[in-house]
Amino acid sequence: MTNTISRRRLLAGAAGLGSAALLAACGKDSESKNTGNDTGAVTLNVWGGVPPESGPDALFAAFTAKHPNIKVKYTRYVNDDQGNLKLDTALQGGLEIDVVVSYARSALAKRVEAGLLTDLTDRIAGDATLKAFAPGAEPASNNFFDGKAYSVPASRSVETVLANKSLLDKAGITVPEDWTAADFRAIAKELSGKDVYGCLTPPDLARQRLGPDFTYKAGGRESNFDDPAFRENFQLRLDMMAEKSAVPMTEIVAQKWDAFAQTPFLTGRVGMWISQPFVLRYIKDTKEYPHDFQTILLPLPAPQKGVPFWNTGGYGDNVAITKKSAHQDAAFTLLQFWLGEGAARMVPGGRLPSLPGGDTAVLAADLGGPDAAKLFDERSLVTNLLTSDARIPVDTIQTAHAEIATIMNGLNQRVLLGSISLDEWARTAKQQCDAAIKKVG
Repeated sequence: MTNTISRRRLLAGAAGLGSAALLAACGKDSESKNTGNDTGAVTLNVWGGVPPESGPDALFAAFTAKHPNIKVKYTRYVNDDQGNLKLDTALQGGLEIDVVVSYARSALAKRVEAGLLTDLTDRIAGDATLKAFAPGAEPASNNFFDGKAYSVPASRSVETVLANKSLLDKAGITVPEDWTAADFRAIAKELSGKDVYGCLTPPDLARQRLGPDFTYKAGGRESNFDDPAFRENFQLRLDMMAEKSAVPMTEIVAQKWDAFAQTPFLTGRVGMWISQPFVLRYIKDTKEYPHDFQTILLPLPAPQKGVPFWNTGGYGDNVAITKKSAHQDAAFTLLQFWLGEGAARMVPGGRLPSLPGGDTAVLAADLGGPDAAKLFDERSLVTNLLTSDARIPVDTIQTAHAEIATIMNGLNQRVLLGSISLDEWARTAKQQCDAAIKKVG
């Protein structure tokens, strides 16, 4: 499995994004002529999407303590369309930004194509710690563009089922270690009752079954929405919404639970919630989200018993150095620290290190926080997050990625709201996404 994204695919992935034209104006001419040889005290300007109190403040304080000649000024941007536009405007303009964190693949690809990021291929290939993210490394865990690396992923997020342990205990339910999607549905039905849904949404069966580049056929020249796994995936969710074991899409939209999924879980409205470890910070925030139950983290159920499957999490927090930075060496020193000994500083905010290692007991304590025994089934934090051997897919194809995402977001909501049939969804998804790919050439 290769992570190389061709120039054709990269251009397509950047097309249609709100700030693509803005970044294109930067072009390859934006490459800095600075050598980046830092000999005196410097200040690095870092932009990222994580709230400073959820890890960055501690990370950068520890970094400066070790490297007192390098200060860090952190700017938090909200990782949504408006926030990314703000960042892209700053990258294009005269603001000094040395290090930037991208979250969506499309956002990273767009910044690479605009010539805004430093090629890190040789630096990371020659670094004993970071070489795991160089081209050719196995298993794949980074995004590459024409065989080059422009960032390193700072987090590895295993997706789990977060469950209300009080509801499970009250119903007398013991979840099997090797449970399946059928088991998940049956348990969700048992947990459902007055003002309670068994789950927010069921697992993504298509992603679990198909893995990397699941929305494309081999080669990326045709969409894959005619694969039976997609129909199976939507049929399961439609059936569970109809029986009220999953939250109906109408209520998700009305309550804005697509953006604030922690609310129904922490108010006891849903029994199970599939998400990534960054959401643990909401569970630990008992002032904003008071609740009196423990959360147990369960592995994702298998689509089919005994058949290997992919976890629906991912590698993320793509840390990159801007070409305009006058402090290339200092910035790379920060990247080394961030992914190395500094990675643990981000754990209390739910960002788990992308590289293996570290004291599991210490990491578990940091992840769970001082009230871990009250808030979590602590064993599950270790077994299903910190020591999980889940297979995480790394996508490689960007062909018309942005346009396909826009098409599918609309179609998915329409079928879940009942305004189109599943047959019409499948037919339209295939036709429109194939057309988007063909338009790229």
